[in-house]
Amino acid sequence: MFVELVCRLDRNQWQPTVISLGAESEAFANRLRRADIEVRCLGVTRRWDVSAVGRLAGELKHLAPDVLQTWLFHANVAGCLAARRAGIEPVVTGIRVAEQRGRWRRWVERFCTSRARRHVCVSRDVAEFSRIQGGLDSGKLVVIPNGVDLDRFAGVEPMDLGGWGIAPGVPVVAWVGRFDPQKDPLAAVEAFDTIANSDPDCRLVMAGDGPLRGQVESRIEGLGLGERVVVLGRISEVPSLMARSVALLLTSRWEGMPNVVLEAMAAARPVVTRAVHGIGDLVEDGQTGFVVPNDQTALLGEALLALLAKRDVAEAMGQRGRKVVAEQFSLETMVSRYEAVWQQEIAVAGRTW
Repeated sequence: MFVELVCRLDRNQWQPTVISLGAESEAFANRLRRADIEVRCLGVTRRWDVSAVGRLAGELKHLAPDVLQTWLFHANVAGCLAARRAGIEPVVTGIRVAEQRGRWRRWVERFCTSRARRHVCVSRDVAEFSRIQGGLDSGKLVVIPNGVDLDRFAGVEPMDLGGWGIAPGVPVVAWVGRFDPQKDPLAAVEAFDTIANSDPDCRLVMAGDGPLRGQVESRIEGLGLGERVVVLGRISEVPSLMARSVALLLTSRWEGMPNVVLEAMAAARPVVTRAVHGIGDLVEDGQTGFVVPNDQTALLGEALLALLAKRDVAEAMGQRGRKVVAEQFSLETMVSRYEAVWQQEIAVAGRTW
């Protein structure tokens, strides 16, 4: 979303420079440069390398930006501290997830970003979480949802899964994400196991990678699902996988506004999901998919079975979902909302726009 935002700015109005805490080899940096956007990489290798704040402050002093937009926890913290040292105003942070991993992270972010003029939250749930759990000033919170490129999902050829033993016409459920505790890929396997006997033709196709991949593959074999569940690894052809699928399964334990749900809806595919953060802004239960309580894995399977049994219902849900994202979640709308926030804060800072 950050790359989409920067690449779609009106270059007659904005001259963006991106400072990455990461390395020069970062793929996103290369894409930004191909779009003729200056990228400066600090090459931070240790998560809590405090020297990065000083180096970032030096870059900011040199650039003297009219507004600084930070993105994600580490950038929010380092960016606000560096901006204070460099005397940069205004600063707008980007809060992308209702982070569950440790109260200390919320305390650090609240303390270090207190000087920020605005905190852009990716969904209403994230804004509420940031207010209640994060202790952030509600007057500084603004919600700007993610967007999705509908054209990327139009007229896409379905992925050929023959190499994984899945013939054309065999129904497929897609799961896309990182194999880590937040995304809970093991729950996807468990949910599929509950319906494996009810729909012996269906296949679960999982795209992604991460530290839990070995556990997931072991669990697949332990349940005897080796011929029913396919782990593709990381892929770039998400639109073609969506085109090949009946539905998307989301098993995340916490989120902000999951991009993969927007992508499934853009591909006119219904979503079966836990009731995690941001879902309330996207999926209407019974209309564009099914939303089940977070701890009810078996209900995920039942919802999938209902869509597999009634393809016309699944198709109608998918079409309603595509209409929702077309009307409410375009990338153009997302970009214009960020621009409006920046323009407002630049004006408050007393600068001519």
